[in-house]
Amino acid sequence: MGDRIKYILAILLVYAAFSCSYDVDFSGLIRSTDRVEERFAQSVQWNSNNSFENITINADNYRIILASDVHIGGTKNFSIVKSKFNSEDFVAFAIIGDIVSGKKEDYDIFRDSIQDIVKPLFLMIGNHDLYFDGWKTFYEYFGSSTYYFTVQTNSAKDLYICLDSGGGTFGKSQIDWLEDLLKNESQNCRNITILSHVNNLRSRRTTSANPLVEEVVYLLDLFARYNVDLVINGHDHLQDEQTFGSTKYLILDALKDGYDNAGYLILNVDSENMNYEFVRL
Repeated sequence: MGDRIKYILAILLVYAAFSCSYDVDFSGLIRSTDRVEERFAQSVQWNSNNSFENITINADNYRIILASDVHIGGTKNFSIVKSKFNSEDFVAFAIIGDIVSGKKEDYDIFRDSIQDIVKPLFLMIGNHDLYFDGWKTFYEYFGSSTYYFTVQTNSAKDLYICLDSGGGTFGKSQIDWLEDLLKNESQNCRNITILSHVNNLRSRRTTSANPLVEEVVYLLDLFARYNVDLVINGHDHLQDEQTFGSTKYLILDALKDGYDNAGYLILNVDSENMNYEFVRL
């Protein structure tokens, strides 16, 4: 028993030293940081007090900017994309996780940096956002990480579903919610897009965390059954595109400062097609 206590204390000391000195969160060595069911319950509570957003436009065409893995601290690359969003005719901006690295001071920097955004901004949580108990700050500042929004054009309505995969799993409650939403809304929408941080499909070897295989298999079938058009993820830091059935799976470049392949995505939607363009900075 004495040796076990010494071992635990040693881990705690290493964790504390590295966390303070190198901005690394080793809490996953000591306890599970996932808590996806808890986060989902809080998101549902937030949703019950805040209506889902319907963006109505008097046109048949529109554009959305999407980015991932911003990893603020630094805001240089984010400011470039934000300026483009503010100055051009985009109807929404979605950031699909790893906005920061969990620390409250980085959340503060990000919150200050978005004060001049007046058009709809949609945020989802990533694995890095959960570090240092970051969900508490995300929820306090931005609310839900499981929700949806729609874009209503002159001719049709498009559905965008935002999901929490920050811990590498969606969890049963969130998947049940997703399936009910697809069942109830898929017939009423022209296009359906899923937005979430952890990428479902992998085409290269990577050290990034993998999603649960059983969930991936179930979701691939679910998206096929309900004719989901696009699944857009980040996490892997390098753009990729694959097709499974009739669903296109996209992975975004990281937007973080100092990254050689930093970039974002422009989604162009018209009355007949959903097209996309990867943009490198």
